[in-house]
Amino acid sequence: LDIKSRVPVGEGCSRSKGLSWPGFDEWLGSLGSSPLPAWYNKDSHELDRMNLGTLGGGNHFIEIQAGSDGFVWLMLHSGSRNLGYRIANSYHKIALALDKSRGLPFPDPELAWLPLASSEAEAYLRDMEHALSYARENRRIMMEHLKAAFSNAFPASDFTEEINIHHNYAAMESHFGRNVWVHRKGAVSARLGQKGIIPGSMGTSSYIVEGLGEANSFESSSHGAGRRMGRNDAIRNLRQADCDRAMASVVREDWKPSRIKGAGGKKLPDFSEAPGAYKDIDLVMEAQKDLTKIIVKLKPLAVLKG
Repeated sequence: LDIKSRVPVGEGCSRSKGLSWPGFDEWLGSLGSSPLPAWYNKDSHELDRMNLGTLGGGNHFIEIQAGSDGFVWLMLHSGSRNLGYRIANSYHKIALALDKSRGLPFPDPELAWLPLASSEAEAYLRDMEHALSYARENRRIMMEHLKAAFSNAFPASDFTEEINIHHNYAAMESHFGRNVWVHRKGAVSARLGQKGIIPGSMGTSSYIVEGLGEANSFESSSHGAGRRMGRNDAIRNLRQADCDRAMASVVREDWKPSRIKGAGGKKLPDFSEAPGAYKDIDLVMEAQKDLTKIIVKLKPLAVLKG
């Protein structure tokens, strides 16, 4: 498949020419008379145009999966790219300054917050929604290219159901008779009957699920297997023979070199996304069987990492 020629893949990799998207103009229109936020300028806007429809790096991936339902599934994981990072970082600095000026206590700088009734919070929520819309469009464009690549290789292909969900976002919801803000970091919405995706690692199963609407979890479930090793720890401690064995049945590229050097001064292979760096997805699914119902079990056939 010619996926890499259609979808730029990798940290810092973007298009040579930016894409247009109505969401950019809609966001600018939503500002009204408000000043442009600190995270936005001409250069950053051009970067957002160039990043649209690109996978990025880290744990972002494209996978071709064999489903227990007899279908082949195409799965990708990516989000708002650098746009979301800039928005979060900018408003975090604003929150730190506000909390300090008002003498508001917080146990850790990472827990700085914006008063909900403030203009700063209103601006943040507006821009967060913009990042979510951008993320959805980013995935939509990549999926269109992925389907085109698949159709080019398998002309008789037909595409049916599509599931597109967010993780790492905040939403106002009603729980236990109160309206509250729910921040799902490493989690997804699992309302009763809602379809969801729970990835494992690039060498293990993933799952298509249906939410059970468990009230005590704020109608949420785990987004994926979750890491058991930090990236640097995985690079230093995992063995290539074990990583190769875990990926033996999956079509993939060779391990890329990392930034970490071994004893001989040679860069170590990047095992930061190897299966051994993640928890056992089947144990995770067992632990949250009161939150989701498994609809389809997916087995990876081929994987393309960011």
